[in-house]
Amino acid sequence: MPIRNRLLESPNPKNNMLTSDEALAEYDFRNGAILPDRLTRPAHSHYLPVAEKLLKTYSDSLGSTRQQVHQRAEAVMERLPDCTSRRMAALIKLLDDVSGYQGDRGRKSAKLRQQVFQLAAVRHPLVNTPNGVFTADQWTVKRDIAQQIGKPWEEIERSLYSDVVEFHPLTAFEGYESATALLARYNVAQVQACLYRATRMTLWAKADLKAIVRIIKLSRLMHTIRRLENHEYQFTLSGPSSTLRSTRRYGVAMAKMIPSLLACQDWRMAANISIGNGTRQLQLTLSSNDGLTSPKPSADEFDSEIEADLMKKWQASPVEGWSLRRESEILVSRQKLFLPDFQLQHVSGKMIHIEVIGYWTPEYIAAKLKTLNEFASEDIWIIAQTAREQDLSSLPKSMQKSVIWYKSKIQLKHLNQRLNSISSDDCAS
Repeated sequence: MPIRNRLLESPNPKNNMLTSDEALAEYDFRNGAILPDRLTRPAHSHYLPVAEKLLKTYSDSLGSTRQQVHQRAEAVMERLPDCTSRRMAALIKLLDDVSGYQGDRGRKSAKLRQQVFQLAAVRHPLVNTPNGVFTADQWTVKRDIAQQIGKPWEEIERSLYSDVVEFHPLTAFEGYESATALLARYNVAQVQACLYRATRMTLWAKADLKAIVRIIKLSRLMHTIRRLENHEYQFTLSGPSSTLRSTRRYGVAMAKMIPSLLACQDWRMAANISIGNGTRQLQLTLSSNDGLTSPKPSADEFDSEIEADLMKKWQASPVEGWSLRRESEILVSRQKLFLPDFQLQHVSGKMIHIEVIGYWTPEYIAAKLKTLNEFASEDIWIIAQTAREQDLSSLPKSMQKSVIWYKSKIQLKHLNQRLNSISSDDCAS
């Protein structure tokens, strides 16, 4: 039987993902599988009205502290007999992710506390009802302090501990489109949480290939791509073993891929998940037919600041007759696939591919050089830092002549000079 367990020591990633305190999965040792917790329509239809109440609870709690909001949300979920503390925590985390809380700025709360305590100290002890020698009525003292500070006591009391997270007031709630959307986000988030400890991922895809390649590149994951015989492509994502032993950032990067991947069609995935002390692994499987949904991601991001800077400078000062496009062509050589960072296209139809060498690891540079050598017959220009000159010494000779070097920031004039040096006859050929 699968063992209900929790994923230990997961990081605290951004991008609206769960932490180890909210992650929940089943370990099926018999089949070597890990099964993320999932709320399904047939088995968990009773969660739908509760999710609606949760959304209303947050909407109605503007001005309340985080602690008060959480207590109200927990009270709503306590009615569910199968809602464990981890499910509660996960749903609250996802609701908090689309909420705005006002924290303390400039240590105002600490300064206010010091001022209030100093003013109250001379009147201690404070009592509810004056009696004998204890004459300092707390309500009278609070009124006097409020007059000295120049603010109503209610406002002072709200601000007194606003530097404590639990007492941050809820100031905004973006929410989800519906209760169904909240539960759908929960299912995706639990899959992501499983991937925090992933050591390897393999993707097979028959459609949306360009989008999938882009998703992988945006995640900054080292990868290989193979074209299979049945018009299917295989993507293998892995990293240096030394890196995986010291950090789980690679698994977190895989987890961040999932919402974008769910917007694609006709794919399946298998990931190796390390459990316990890392000596044992289980497999997480997922496909486009599993019913998970996610909002389609924005396509405006770049792999790195270097590439974003190049596009920004080009848009400000383009070269006449040329257009720069982002990852619009996929190159195929035998069983390998390559998607250069940019394509420069002349009005005559001539195409030049641009590959930007970023802050890559030595292992990744070696793999990229192998790929570039395989595509040596293509017209590919390299943009790289001068510090990478030694690393790129094994580039194909045809590409070595096309490298555009820069020291710290890309200078568009070097690219423009190279383009202007191309004759009209060259463009037409």
